[in-house]
Amino acid sequence: MKAAAIATTCMTLAFAAWTGNALYAAGAPGSGLKYWSPALVAGAMIAFFVIHGRQLYSGRQLLAFAVTVFLVGWFFETVSVLTGFPFGNYHYTELMAPFLGHVPVSVMPAYCVMGYVSFSMARILLNRLGGRPDAVLRFGVPIAASLLMVVWDLSMDPLRATIERRWVWLDGGSHFGVPVENYFGWAFVTWIMFQAFTLLLGRGRAKTLALTPAETARYWLSVPIIYLAFAVEYVLNPVFAASGARAVSVNDLEMAAAEIEAQIAFLTATTMLPLAIFAVVRLRRALVRARAVFNDGAVRDAKTGRQMAPFRDERL
Repeated sequence: MKAAAIATTCMTLAFAAWTGNALYAAGAPGSGLKYWSPALVAGAMIAFFVIHGRQLYSGRQLLAFAVTVFLVGWFFETVSVLTGFPFGNYHYTELMAPFLGHVPVSVMPAYCVMGYVSFSMARILLNRLGGRPDAVLRFGVPIAASLLMVVWDLSMDPLRATIERRWVWLDGGSHFGVPVENYFGWAFVTWIMFQAFTLLLGRGRAKTLALTPAETARYWLSVPIIYLAFAVEYVLNPVFAASGARAVSVNDLEMAAAEIEAQIAFLTATTMLPLAIFAVVRLRRALVRARAVFNDGAVRDAKTGRQMAPFRDERL
């Protein structure tokens, strides 16, 4: 793929994921729209992981990320289903079939793509977009990325478990039927994934994007945009009100699904959305510095001869 098309492709895939999740929110339970729209989301996010990731990492490094996420995620999911540690006592329902052991096959790609997006978001928020890996990239970014995954899960888990019953929390919990220990376990497990990956990266210098400042800005801007892809569904759920007037069980008490969706929409708007906006602000400041480098005469790509404007890891 030509360098100039990479940034545009990443943005297109991000908005494709938005579209798929908006359609999912609009679909009634059991409808074809509810059934098929996740395929658009999954396809867009997997393609984003490959295309966006290959600009920052070698093929071997990107494969290492996927393998690490798959192995760590599958191991702890299995342990938790069998023992209750570290997420709590739960089991998946047949809605999540097929399974690899006790864990749905679809869970691992979801870990991978959202993990990659959260890791990239953490790089933006901590201003580690390029240059040689330092202590912040190796140890700070994994912590920030795991917290971003928790923020996402705070909105996702009650919808998928309590309303859609894709998995069942046997002991209930204070967060719309989800136990608080799940979120501590989620932070712990995803931190292990990210920390293992950064240690595997070693100390080699990061790849330099062969893009102009505008292309580089669009390339990185696609990260907070696609991070908000699931937020689109969560915020639109009360708008479409596809769940109707049905009630669901929350800690053995009945609660209207619409009420849960409304509260999750507010939670999403006050957590995921501000984080994405802050990431955009960070990128805007980095773009100003990148343009200055570009105008002063940045290095040229050896293959294409195009002038490159790398985003440097300066304090913003």
